[in-house]
Amino acid sequence: MKYILLIISLALAILCSCSQVQSPEEQQETLEQNVLAVHDTAMAKMEDIFKLRKSLRTLRDTLETQTQPDSAILNNLQQHIQLLNRADEAMMGWMRQYKAPAADMPNEQAINYLQQEMVKIKKVQTLMDSTINAAQATYNSYDQNK
Repeated sequence: MKYILLIISLALAILCSCSQVQSPEEQQETLEQNVLAVHDTAMAKMEDIFKLRKSLRTLRDTLETQTQPDSAILNNLQQHIQLLNRADEAMMGWMRQYKAPAADMPNEQAINYLQQEMVKIKKVQTLMDSTINAAQATYNSYDQNK
């Protein structure tokens, strides 16, 4: 009896594991959804870039009105503004060049394309995250000192 249950359990496990293998069409669909999910996550941070860039500009402008503005601080703020601009442009550039695979594109080619796009959008996301974190830290340090 135990052996029968064991054999049935193994057979079910094998059947379940086989059914989890995705077809090329399903792989393509899943990969495309994952690429767009990374994009959506990164895109949600665009508002952070806009707000932080505005805050840095306001802080820079305020510091410039002081009688003896510290040029090193102003240059540092300007550098972070430019880095935020680059992160913004990286996202916009990726969105301009991304094209969903055409319906008649072979699955293998579409999967390869989507894998390349995943690498690209993850680089954009990493750039955005690191730029936002660095700019926020800089803003916080100077804003407390003004």
